[in-house]
Amino acid sequence: MNFQGKAVLVYLEEDNIQRAYFRVRPLMTQDGPVGPMEKDFPDEGCLRIVPDRNEQHTFKDRMRSLCGLCVVDLRFFQPDANKIRTNKNYSPMRGEINQFIVYSDAVRALPEDLIYQVVTENECAEAKTPLVFIRSGANIQGPFRRQDGQAAGETRQLPPDSAEIFSLQLDGQDLLFYWPHAAEEPRAEAPAEAESAPVQPAQPAQDAPAPAAPVSAYEQIQAMDVGVSENANKLHDDPAPSLTPPPAANSQQDRPLAGTRLYQAPQRPAAQRRAHNPLMEIVERERYAGRYEAPGATLPQTAELKNVDNPADTLKRVLQSLWQTPETQRQAIDVLLSQPGLRQSLSTALTHETNDLTLAAMQSQLQEMEAERLMTLMQLDDAKKNLKETRDDAVGKLMNAEQRMLDDLKAAQSAAQQGLDGLKKELEPLRAEAEEALQKLQGDLSASRRLILPALGQDADKTELIRRVSDAFIAAGFVLEEGDAEALLTAYALSEGDITFYADAEPDAVRAIRTFAAALGVAAEDRGPMAEAVILPGGDAPVFLMGYQNHVSPLLTCCLHEGAEDRRENYFTPSFPCIPVAADLNALPGALPAYAPVRKEAVCREMIAETPLSDDTKNVILSLRRAMPKSRPLPLDAVEQMCRFIACTQNTLKGGVAEAIDRAVCLYAAPYLVGTGKQMEAVRPLLSAMPRTLKALKS
Repeated sequence: MNFQGKAVLVYLEEDNIQRAYFRVRPLMTQDGPVGPMEKDFPDEGCLRIVPDRNEQHTFKDRMRSLCGLCVVDLRFFQPDANKIRTNKNYSPMRGEINQFIVYSDAVRALPEDLIYQVVTENECAEAKTPLVFIRSGANIQGPFRRQDGQAAGETRQLPPDSAEIFSLQLDGQDLLFYWPHAAEEPRAEAPAEAESAPVQPAQPAQDAPAPAAPVSAYEQIQAMDVGVSENANKLHDDPAPSLTPPPAANSQQDRPLAGTRLYQAPQRPAAQRRAHNPLMEIVERERYAGRYEAPGATLPQTAELKNVDNPADTLKRVLQSLWQTPETQRQAIDVLLSQPGLRQSLSTALTHETNDLTLAAMQSQLQEMEAERLMTLMQLDDAKKNLKETRDDAVGKLMNAEQRMLDDLKAAQSAAQQGLDGLKKELEPLRAEAEEALQKLQGDLSASRRLILPALGQDADKTELIRRVSDAFIAAGFVLEEGDAEALLTAYALSEGDITFYADAEPDAVRAIRTFAAALGVAAEDRGPMAEAVILPGGDAPVFLMGYQNHVSPLLTCCLHEGAEDRRENYFTPSFPCIPVAADLNALPGALPAYAPVRKEAVCREMIAETPLSDDTKNVILSLRRAMPKSRPLPLDAVEQMCRFIACTQNTLKGGVAEAIDRAVCLYAAPYLVGTGKQMEAVRPLLSAMPRTLKALKS
């Protein structure tokens, strides 16, 4: 049996009786079932599988994964590859009963498009092949996937008497398989030979005939084309923006594209065919018919002799008679084309016909087009490589220039910092002298005047400021929720100068002022009820002056002291924020951390980043203003501060714009709402989604 150049359906099994090895039993080719194999492959008709040299470590695992139906695919190997060889260790007496071996690189899993099992619909899940054709009576359609029974691409219908459907007995069952003849043609790409054979023993079969050529030029193109590379589609893409690097002696732009020239391979000439000569054919036929040849063997005298016509001569005579009229020509052609395999044989003969100038020109043009296509792809790869090198060169030069500029800036910054440190050191003795003079001057002035010299502040980013405030308030013993530090810093940055803290006890409010001052690295001075503070020029850090009458919130008075009802009618909300603080009952206060002073301008730069307000946010603020008594509207200064606070925090607070509105109302409108007394009932429905405001209002 000749398997060279074919795909053979085999059954792979593992024999573990004497020693573990794998063997295959040929079952079928595209020509049909192979039948009993004991003649060609004695001893059970099997071939033993031996590992290819590239599969020494993965051979057993891969073979076990293929046990069952698989394929010995010899379509892609050269005839001299000798993938089926004589077993040098063949010795039935010693237990080696397989006379022939097949190398493992020829044994592969069953491809989806090679062979299909024909099954009923309820047998689809137990099929032997990945794709199946489903039959229902005389209706056979497919292909369908074995797993889910869904169509795998475009379905087609097969006639029940198709010559490509074969019956095969496997494991005691008669199974139907559909093997399309399209699988006969080898694919354009063949895997490289995996191993070399030092010795080539005799093969169990003769060389196979050459594969049939395509019928037409279109099919020849399909057979030659191996699929366009993904890079080929980029020829139609818009060109990438070109980089213009500085001119250089060895610039990549000066290099030409280096493409590999391809030369047309010489075609193997086909065998010459004798020209058609009707006269010579008639003479030769009549001479052959009239010649008597004695029998070559000795025959008994009683033997009966009779004339036997040559079928080829009979066909020639019949064709000559039929070729007289167009109608008989058409009938003869129909009969010939109906014979199995005639179309393929005719296409082979026509393709290799050297006298057909049209086919020869088409073949030459196809080879030239293929050579041009490959050369274009190679030049495209070289162009991409050149472009990448040019881009890397340009980017490298730009990065070097930027790095030099960055180094210069760092050097300038370092020099400026050194100069600033030197100036500060020079300024320290002067500030010490100024403080001594200030203390002496303070002693000479009256007790009602107090001179304060601000400190020199530094810069700090937003993260550092929030960390300072959080650490300071936690150390002081206050409850600090997420977002409180950011809201406090934003309110301080937006304020014109005054802020106030309110708590359940007045000492806690005073402690909150001192804690916030410590977080900014400055002191909070107690100016007393009658003292007059004078801020001297020379520093840019803030100065906190505490006055109990102005910096303790009216909320404290209204909520804790009797007689607050009488004071509500004359109370108007301030334009500065009133910040609520609460003591942590589970914490013990400690020493406040010490920080370097921070400039007020630095806090404003980091915390004020306003974004536009949405219409819904504006409607909430307007509704709150309209719900308040017309005789005592919310001042415009407080409304402006609320809008700016929301614009600065709506994109940074965890709760978004809803939390920003709640905090703004709590900071700027809550004191006024307390002062309205019983008239707050009209506003209360608008505060249902503002938990911080309701908590501050004791609601």
